[in-house]
Amino acid sequence: MRGQRSIAAAAALMLALPLVLFARQNILKNGSMERGGGPNSIDPFVPANWTEFGINVERSAQYNLTPPGDGHALKAFGDGTSNTSGAFQEVSPVSPGQSLDVSVMLFTPANDKLGGSGSAGLVLEFLNQFGGTIAGGRFETYVLDASSPADTWIQAALGPLVAPANTAKVRVSCKLNWTPGDVSGAVWWDDAQLSINGGANQLLNADFETAGNSPGQSSVGIDDWVGFNDQEKSSDVAEHGTSSLKLGVREAYSGLYQDTRTLNAGDHLVMLAFGYIPSTDPLVGTTRAGIKLEFVAPTPPAEENLAFDENDPTDTWVLVELDTTVPADVTIARVVMVYAGNGQTSGAVYFDSAFAERGSAPGANQLANDSFEFGSGGANGIDDWTEFWSEGASQARQDCFFVAEDGLCSVRATGTAVAGIYQEISVTPGESLSIRARLLSHTFEPLAGTGRAGVKVEWFRGGVPDDVDIGVPNSSPNTIGPGAATNTWLPMMIDYTMPDGSSALARFTNIIEKGTAMTGRVYFDSCEAVVLNRFDGADSDGDDDQDLLDYAELQRCFNGSGGGLDWGCMVFDSDDDDDIDQTDSNFFFPRFIGPQ
Repeated sequence: MRGQRSIAAAAALMLALPLVLFARQNILKNGSMERGGGPNSIDPFVPANWTEFGINVERSAQYNLTPPGDGHALKAFGDGTSNTSGAFQEVSPVSPGQSLDVSVMLFTPANDKLGGSGSAGLVLEFLNQFGGTIAGGRFETYVLDASSPADTWIQAALGPLVAPANTAKVRVSCKLNWTPGDVSGAVWWDDAQLSINGGANQLLNADFETAGNSPGQSSVGIDDWVGFNDQEKSSDVAEHGTSSLKLGVREAYSGLYQDTRTLNAGDHLVMLAFGYIPSTDPLVGTTRAGIKLEFVAPTPPAEENLAFDENDPTDTWVLVELDTTVPADVTIARVVMVYAGNGQTSGAVYFDSAFAERGSAPGANQLANDSFEFGSGGANGIDDWTEFWSEGASQARQDCFFVAEDGLCSVRATGTAVAGIYQEISVTPGESLSIRARLLSHTFEPLAGTGRAGVKVEWFRGGVPDDVDIGVPNSSPNTIGPGAATNTWLPMMIDYTMPDGSSALARFTNIIEKGTAMTGRVYFDSCEAVVLNRFDGADSDGDDDQDLLDYAELQRCFNGSGGGLDWGCMVFDSDDDDDIDQTDSNFFFPRFIGPQ
């Protein structure tokens, strides 16, 4: 259904602006939520014909075995609360007395190696006609764990196995198990095979190349957007067209976001959306809903040298170095002393004498407190540095009692997860950067297992502004909540100018914060994000030109003086008077340049 937009309410949100003509560019796609398959749509992260279990499993394009070349495999990884994940497929009919062989190939990469208690493999279950596992009919093999070689495809195989009495079908599972919290890395499966009496493979989509339907809510059910938690495309109500976004309160936070364009200092962005609270299931308690402007640093990949491991001599300060070149447009380098522990790691690593040398300042150390002498100790107690760790699993702290290469103090890192300390410095694109530190493993607590340590650099382009978060319900212009009018579309807005020295990717997020509520839902529609001073003209589809597609949209939006603004028309309102009239048309046509 089509809702009635309150033009007056939307106009009331707009800030007073000078009476000049504005050149505008829309940077948001599918803001009316019309395109997309919605719930149960094809999801590139779901393998067809397989049923996923656990929360950490997906179809992945990172690694592939079959067919040769680029492709997909099944990926799973662990977490701190659950203990298993994977996917299964049931095959029928299978009869008693038949002989079955089943196999699959497994892989873990060096840069995300399975660690801790994680073990991955293959399970075959013989099932009766009701789907129950027959007594003695479960077989499993786990061939990949922390001790397995990285970057190598390893086969897991079962059989030949004879189907017992009462067999009607079988279940083949690719499965990862772990002890909660004691796991790191990930595992991939590919080329699954099930042969009955030596025949052809009975598994469908055995190479995971075909994407399947999401089980219910889909993270990609609305084109150009990414959803999380309790969200889905809906036709219950719509402010524009026939579809909208529906958000519920099943999780602490749920929403839908879209990464738009990189904005720079001075860019003036206006974001609009409309929210609808149904009287049959209104927002209650401390629930908040609204639009949020988030900033993501468009950064090149980090670089690291984790050269220190259990093979280095104890009680000896070992130099670890990283030499690199600052990427284009990067102005900030985060220098990191990093300890990469996992479930197979014991002992501790000490860091001292950190050094960062820029090519533009040879011989000068850019790091303050480079020997970690100053600070109060404890968590985040080292001056000029920021510590990071996993609560209950690892730590990085100043140590002034045991060993030091320079002065009296060093940094001690230990545990079964990643930990470390970092400091940010200014750099210039194209210049060389050399990072080094001294690392030591002491005889009393030597580093052992598969953990490693070293130095790392992370890059940042310009300053990243603080996010514009949702605020006070029904008071902040971008936030609604309990007590707001129901069964009507409520306008929300963010008006933001990028500060000096900033540069970041702008993310448009529709979000609901559950708070204390156990019920309630809200709908979002007619989202717009327009940069008022980016483009000389009116670029409605964000393709950096003003062409026939933009002209077609201008015709749709044209309604004369006082006609108001429909969805997607703000980009043409050059004089900011909340209509698309002859003044806007006169501004548009001299700037018509066609496709570029």
